[in-house]
This record gives sequence, structure tokens and C-alpha cells, in this order.
Amino acid sequence: MKRAGFTLVELLIATIVAAILGTALARLLVNDSRFVARQEAMLSARRTARTAMNWMAVELRMVSDGGLLGAASDSVAVRVPYAMGIVCDRVGSNMLMSLMPADSLNYALATPSGVAWRLSTGTYAFIPGVGVTASTDSTTCAADSIHVAPGARIVGVSGTPGGGPNQPVIGSIAYLSESVSCKFAASTELPGRIGLWRKAGSAAAEELVAPFDTAAGFGFLVGSSLTALTSPPGDLSTVTGLELRLIGASEFVPRGAPRAQTFELVTQVRFANRGN
Repeated sequence: MKRAGFTLVELLIATIVAAILGTALARLLVNDSRFVARQEAMLSARRTARTAMNWMAVELRMVSDGGLLGAASDSVAVRVPYAMGIVCDRVGSNMLMSLMPADSLNYALATPSGVAWRLSTGTYAFIPGVGVTASTDSTTCAADSIHVAPGARIVGVSGTPGGGPNQPVIGSIAYLSESVSCKFAASTELPGRIGLWRKAGSAAAEELVAPFDTAAGFGFLVGSSLTALTSPPGDLSTVTGLELRLIGASEFVPRGAPRAQTFELVTQVRFANRGN
């Protein structure tokens, strides 16, 4: 009897077919792994850009008259209102204000840099370098028919003028502000990369999010034009908005990619910035 089996040719063909299938499967797994890595990197870059936009857009929309203090292609400094109120009266060296209810966390974290009140001309008089302290004197505001809203507070503002044409008038709309700067600079969380830094008043700068591509920065809108300038104009009072060029980057270079993935998010934020 002859024993059934495979010939050498059949074995060779089977081996070659198995090798081809194995190579194809390996390549499929590698390509799938690289695709997933690139998607994760893209999501990371997108998350970085959107986090920066959500943080900066809220503050920049509140910039008021003369509120753009400094500008460069990689940084801006603005004056941001954080509490609105009404001027009551002067008691001693303090100007009392009845504030509207404000976000308690934002109010607690704010670093006061100045106060502004609306003049009869429609512009605002801004006084920098003031001090703000809590007050329990509700009698003065009540005497001027100014009520304190539920959940609001009364504050005393020192360092304001006690006379002259620009002195605050009882009942004037006013606001407290803080100076805020944002800058793209070297990251400490990810050495060798670019991070977005925020500094409020005299407090230490803090890194908000990283990393960004080196092309991230700011553009400057002048007048009603929708085309942003790459560098700020000589007269900052002509700037009516900023273009945020938020180019987020992934923290790692995906396998098989030549460099970190990037996600470009460009948005324009308009604000009031009339020179007083």
C-alpha cells in the first residue's frame, strides 16, 4: 500500500502562500496601528487648539475702550473687565461701588489693576493702580437710591481722584478690571515645545496648555476689514479685533510620521477698542 502525503512542491506552494498571507496581515496590522496613532495625535492637537480658544476668546471679547495695552505677533496684553457696578459715593479716601452679581471664582481669582467709569461724553475714565477692598457700608449706596442686588457686594476703591472734571459721578456705570497678557513661549511642561502662557496683573505667569506649532500666534484686525495683519499697527487704538491662529500640535510624533501632527484653528474675535 502507498502512504498518502504531500509532495515537496505542494509543501513549497503552501509555505509561500502562508508567507504572503502573513506578510499581508502584518502590514494590515501595522497600517491600522499607524492610523490609530495618527488619529490620537490629531485629537491631541485639536484638543490643545480648542482649549486655548475657549480660554482666550471669553476674555478677549470683553476688551473695552483703550483695552489693548500691548501687541506682538506672539503675544497680546489687554485690560479685561471682571466686575460691573454703579458708583455710590465717596467715603473718606474710598469710592464705594455697588457691584452686580459676578462669577465668584472669576472674582476671587482676579487681580485688580484699575477701575473705569462712564463719563457724560460716552467714553470711560480709567484709573490704574487702585486698591479694592470689601465694604459693609450699604447705607451710603441706599442714600443715593442705589440698591445692592442679591448675591452682589459693595467694595471700596482707593486711589481714585476726589475732584476735577473726570471724578466719578454718583450713579455712573463703572467696572473693575485686570491686566491680562497671553504669550506663546517655550513650554516648561514639554521642554523643547511651545506653550501658551497667561499672566494676570502682578501674579506669576502660568502655562495654560501645550504644545503648539511654531507658526501659532496672533493677527490684527483694523477697522471693518476681515483680513488680519500679521504684525500690529503703530496705533493700537485702531485695532478692532484679533485673529487667533491656534495651531495645536500633538505631544508625540506618531509612528511612521515625519513630525508631530498639527491641527490649525483660526478664529476672529472682535471687541471695543476705541481710544479715549
